[in-house]
Formats: sequence, C-alpha cells, structure tokens
Amino acid sequence: MRRSQKPIVIAARRSPLSKIQAEIVGGRIKKLHPKIDVQYVWVETQGDKAVGESLADKGGKGLFTRDLEQLLLDNKADIAIHSLKDLPATDTTGLVLAAVPRRADARDCLVTPNGFASIEKLPKGAVVGTASPRRAAQLLKLRPDLKIDLLRGNVQTRLDQVLKPDGAKRYDATLLAFAGLNRLGLTEYTKVALPVEQIMPSACQGALAVQCRANDNVTLTRCLPLNNPEASTAVHAERQVVAGLGGDCHSPIAVFAEQSKQPPTPAKRNADAHWFRLRVRVLSGDGSQCLETDDQVKTKDLRRLVKKVIKDLNARGAQDLLATGCEITPRVAPKSAATASPPPAESVPRVSATPA
Repeated sequence: MRRSQKPIVIAARRSPLSKIQAEIVGGRIKKLHPKIDVQYVWVETQGDKAVGESLADKGGKGLFTRDLEQLLLDNKADIAIHSLKDLPATDTTGLVLAAVPRRADARDCLVTPNGFASIEKLPKGAVVGTASPRRAAQLLKLRPDLKIDLLRGNVQTRLDQVLKPDGAKRYDATLLAFAGLNRLGLTEYTKVALPVEQIMPSACQGALAVQCRANDNVTLTRCLPLNNPEASTAVHAERQVVAGLGGDCHSPIAVFAEQSKQPPTPAKRNADAHWFRLRVRVLSGDGSQCLETDDQVKTKDLRRLVKKVIKDLNARGAQDLLATGCEITPRVAPKSAATASPPPAESVPRVSATPA
C-alpha cells in the first residue's frame, strides 16, 4: 500500500514556548517523513487572553487546550502539541495521545532578582509570584512566612515582572519550569533547580503531548515513532493519579513517576527488571496539611500501584483536603520584602481559599 503524502497540520498556541515545542515535534516528523509537508496553525487560546486573571473560575488550565482540541475535532488540524501538564487528566472524547516524546527535566527553578540560591535564603515575608496552587502550597509548607501573589503570563512575561528594577518590582521570586526555560534557551535562569524532594512537579511536567483524532490512523502511524516508552509510562501513571483523586491541573497535587535503578537482575531484557518510583503529594491550599506517598514497583505492577495509592490517599482524606479549594489572588498594594518590613502575617492573606 502506498503511504499517504498528505501534509500534516500542527496546531499549537501562539506563545514563544509553544511555537518552539511544536517546531521540535514538527522537525522530528519531517525527519521521519521527508516527503511530507509540515504546516503550522498558531492559536491564541482563551487562557492566553486571560493574562493577569485567576483561571480557577474560568475553567482552569483547560483554557489553554480547548481551542486546539476543537481544531482537531473540526478537522482543521491533524495534531495538537501541548505541554502535557496543561491537558485535563481525562482524554477528550474522540481524541487520543498519539505520542509522548522523551521527557525533559521535570524540576522547578527558583528565579529571583537578587540571586538567592535556595528557598531557605529568601528574606522573611518575601513575595513569591505564581498562579500555581501546587507551587504555592509547597512553598508555604516549607516557608509559612512567605507571601503568595498572583503572577500569570508566558515565561518571558513572568521573568520581566520578577526581574524589574528594585524601584518598580512587585515580586521577590517566582518558580518556573526547568524544561520551559531550557527550551527557550534561557539557561541562565536554571541555575537554582529545586530538588524534587522539596518542590515536587505537577503531573506530566516537562513532557509534551502529541494529540490527534482517535480515528485518524494515518496521523497515528506517523506519530507513533515519536513516543518514548519510559516517558509515556510515567505520565500516564501521573494522569491516572490526578484523575483518581478527582483533581485537575488547578489542584494542589504534585505527582512524579520516574524509572528507578534497582540492583541488576539476570532478566536484563525483561520488563520486570525495570522499576518505577511513584511519589504523590496532596496539600491544602495554605500548605498547612499534606498527604504523601512514595513507592517503588516493577513496571508491570505500576498500574496496580496507582490504584493502591489513589485508594490510600482518599482513605486518608485527600478528597476533603482538595474540597477546600484554592485560588491565588493578587494582594492589595504589595511591597517588596527586601525593601520594606512585612506586615503581620495575619493581616495579609497568603492564599484565598474558596469552597469547591
């Protein structure tokens, strides 16, 4: 049978990082299929338009993916490229993950205008800008004195807001994903990469999603070679955990699955010789309460472990913890902690919690 030569149309967000990620995937497809024309459709999603606003009441991070998914469903694009952490934990009807390429570094990085080398080194009452309840809760777990202020926008926008001259700056620090900074060539801001044990990443952080229609066999066949088995196994486990806990990408849930090293066994080529470590952290919005699990199993038992972890965390009260809700809102007249004495902790709300 003659292979299809029809062009492949890739949809992605218009942001600089999204374009780079789409072009990375497009370049790999072109290398695999030199005779196929690769075309791009750039989209400004609803999430991109909501700069400076909280996404909690607008539908969460799904606002970054729905417009791209609609192009697929309307047959106006063949694949959509997402940061996988932005996709809802359950697949949209009619669409599938065609491939998960090799995962990049999943850690978060601390970015500050004053070169602080760790979270511990931040001054008392420092203002940290973020829109992530996961980051906010973990920061407050480590440093209850920190003040969390809403900071949204693409990577460069957030960098600009944090690195403003002292006279105008509003934030003393922020956390940004290592993978995004690295893909944008902004490696000078990856120097303070935070240990996973300290700030655990969101489910699927560092991974890209190659999404297409479930019945598009031509595109599925073209994309299959892009899939990395280790990354795919890890992120599917992470997504199952978030879905099983009833959470989404706007919940203070951190999940990280990675292949772990075990003593050599005779069955070197057997999948049973491969192990995965699964770590999960569920927090209250203010970081005062935290449930954690940390387990290792053979790859073939990972799905069983996921079910066990979900059952265990729910039995320990994860649903009640998440039901409190969490919305990060801008503080009134924020001041730099480095240049002004912070007000008493009780007078400045760190995180505004609202019923789910």
